[in-house]
Amino acid sequence: MSAKFKLIVGFVLLEIIDIFPFPTTTLVALYIVMKKPLWFKHLVMELYQLDKDTKMK
Repeated sequence: MSAKFKLIVGFVLLEIIDIFPFPTTTLVALYIVMKKPLWFKHLVMELYQLDKDTKMK
């Protein structure tokens, strides 16, 4: 599964959950900023590597 697809699915899920009056997207963003989870770093690295590979072709 590509990084872009994972991000799109994640954003869609966050937007569906964010319909309720609870700031889900903000809490997820705060978690990522405060904890700096390893899975997020890998996802960003995979996304930029994918972007670099597509530009070289």
